[in-house]
Amino acid sequence: MYKDGKALYELSKMADLILVHDREIIMPQDDRVLRFSKKRRQSILVRRSRGLAPAFIHQPFDGLSETIVAMGADMKSAFGFLHRGFAYISQYFGDLDSFDTQERFRQCREHFTGMFEAQPARVLVDRHPQYFSTQLGLELAREKNIPLVEVPHHEAHFAAVLGENHLLEDPSPVLGVIWDGTGMGNDGQIWGGEFFIFEKGRFSRTGHLDYFDLILGDKMPKEPRIAALSVTRGIPGAEGILRPKFSDSEWYIYEKLLSRTNNLRTSSMGRLFDAVGSLLGILDVAEYEGEAPLYLEQVARRWFEEQGLGFSGTYFFGDLKTGKIHTKSLVAEIVEDILNGEPTGKIAAKFHNTLVESVRQLSRHRGVSRLAFSGGVFQNELLIDLLIERLGKSHQLFFHSQLSPNDECIAFGQLAWFYLNNPHMTRKGAKNAKKISVLSAFAVKLFKD
Repeated sequence: MYKDGKALYELSKMADLILVHDREIIMPQDDRVLRFSKKRRQSILVRRSRGLAPAFIHQPFDGLSETIVAMGADMKSAFGFLHRGFAYISQYFGDLDSFDTQERFRQCREHFTGMFEAQPARVLVDRHPQYFSTQLGLELAREKNIPLVEVPHHEAHFAAVLGENHLLEDPSPVLGVIWDGTGMGNDGQIWGGEFFIFEKGRFSRTGHLDYFDLILGDKMPKEPRIAALSVTRGIPGAEGILRPKFSDSEWYIYEKLLSRTNNLRTSSMGRLFDAVGSLLGILDVAEYEGEAPLYLEQVARRWFEEQGLGFSGTYFFGDLKTGKIHTKSLVAEIVEDILNGEPTGKIAAKFHNTLVESVRQLSRHRGVSRLAFSGGVFQNELLIDLLIERLGKSHQLFFHSQLSPNDECIAFGQLAWFYLNNPHMTRKGAKNAKKISVLSAFAVKLFKD
């Protein structure tokens, strides 16, 4: 809320006094949020906004002469704008699930275009057809009669962290670990627990979390108990843990839904975190997306603080020669520990350890020692600390530093992906790559035509 009139109307019943200013806010921004991992002090940008946005990036796009708009994604949204080889990434808008946010997103995108007096020649969108950002991009493409390019969600994540670390032109292979809550996959399923190999300018999916049923659409991310019900289906002893979390009618309906053979499937690491959080009794119904994983991290952190980061217990997750993390095997062992009365903190810690070990094993099987991480799961401070602690000496690890690992980085990733997939267009390469410089909105205007 940034309009005085709206504030006076909506807050007058709850506020005794409302302070306003005679200077109108043209480009609203939220406060930025930055975290640091406790042990290794790795920076994690949760929300890149006031003071850090718009972001100005000269490379790796030097040489691309087209004006390109990248619409980003719908959660933790931001758009990108490429003009005369310079890339600008907007501020954070939040989730595009309300009319007010959608209008703010639309107006700011138009403001950017007008500020540069530029006409877009191409629009990049996420592959998910129901995203507002995708539909707005389609609307823009039709209005301007320009090409629309669909960019795979998780490849955009990977391209973003590669671009930020100046690896787009690097000939050596990189293993991308892209873990988040949701994103349309190339097979039509919902991905989120992905491993990619990047080599010679191309992405290939080389592993993922085993699929489980995705039911009830957006209700599952809001209710971790539903994710737990899905991933534990058929696991002995799980019903006794989960049955009290549901009413009789809910249990009957959800079991019916899970018995269908045509359900959408997901490999989402975010939903697996939700499921484990519910199984451990940490949270069954969330007030916001990612709440259960946050509490699960805190529970595991307390265990490591007592036992030390050297605690190395893990769960079985299959032979990663095939590239698949066996979800059922992992969760079955968690259920067994719960039934045996193991401490909640120990189970949460073993779960985190298991994920780190899965990265180590897949990198060994693929013969790749350079690892890049993106996706909302990597806002988890403990997971970052464990990765650096366990793999930092034997592997090169690349994280986001100027962009957030969540979907806020998707717009930049879409631009980087387009750059990689259009080698026929003029480009000078990354040998003169410059570090990302974060400028204020005022400074960005200095680059106006």
